[in-house]
Amino acid sequence: MKIETKYDIGQKFWYLYEENNTVHIMEDTIAEIVINEEGKILYYGSISADEVPQEQMVVYEDTEKLVKQIKKLLS
Repeated sequence: MKIETKYDIGQKFWYLYEENNTVHIMEDTIAEIVINEEGKILYYGSISADEVPQEQMVVYEDTEKLVKQIKKLLS
């Protein structure tokens, strides 16, 4: 069975989240891809042990999307 994902192992990405009115941005590389029981695709970075949902990831080269995501989290 072949499963296609938006991102690939080895690809660099930005992981963004908001906590206490502060936007946190982390740069990482995809080390593992998992599909959970609900069929949701989760990515694991080589630095962070936390799962990263696809909707919170921005591919490293897409700076325009990175800025949009930062603005979205700040609003």
